Amino acid sequence: MVWVTSDMHNMAMPLTPADIRNKRFSTSRLRPGYVRDDVDLLLRRVEATLTAVANGQRGGDLITASDVMRSQFRTTLVRSGYDEEEVDEFLDRVAESLRAAGLYAASVNTGQFKRTGVPNKPAGTVFRLRPEDIRNKGFTTTRLRSGYVEDEVDAFLDRAEATISAALNGADATEPLSATEVRAVRFTSARLRSGYAEDEVDQFLDLLVDELEHHGLH
Repeated sequence: MVWVTSDMHNMAMPLTPADIRNKRFSTSRLRPGYVRDDVDLLLRRVEATLTAVANGQRGGDLITASDVMRSQFRTTLVRSGYDEEEVDEFLDRVAESLRAAGLYAASVNTGQFKRTGVPNKPAGTVFRLRPEDIRNKGFTTTRLRSGYVEDEVDAFLDRAEATISAALNGADATEPLSATEVRAVRFTSARLRSGYAEDEVDQFLDLLVDELEHHGLH
């Protein structure tokens, strides 16, 4: 399969199925490159996903930004492959387009997409964190630098959501989370795979501490 260069596209514009279908990479010679078939297979899934979203379809085997950012390809030395730097840069754009479509990460438990955004704290106002804010929180995924292991963060925020929801309803959470526990949590750093941007997670945990203390969960 041959991919046509689309470098003139505005970087801020979400990619379309045609952008994916027509993308072309330089080939590497006498240096490592990604196996073409591996990259082509991933981009066919991305094209199918963007086509489905454009047609209003949200079910099925949709690929997410996290899937793209944690993707790994075989490398080739003897025969030519796709230029690794070009592929990595394009996949960053692909991941941003998938996030813009709400396809951030798939939930292992429900098969639904989650962690797709949360309102920012308005300057000079008191921000009250709601269960849906935690459920729909989105973090940037890292590819070439360390980040927190996504499953650990997701599981922790699931507990946080349940705790806040119970507090608002005057009920007892099964595994209540305290502000002290949030301050003390240490997530594993992901190595050789994508993870959540550490500074973004840490900033959100500060919001969570404030909210838990507001409910008396010190």
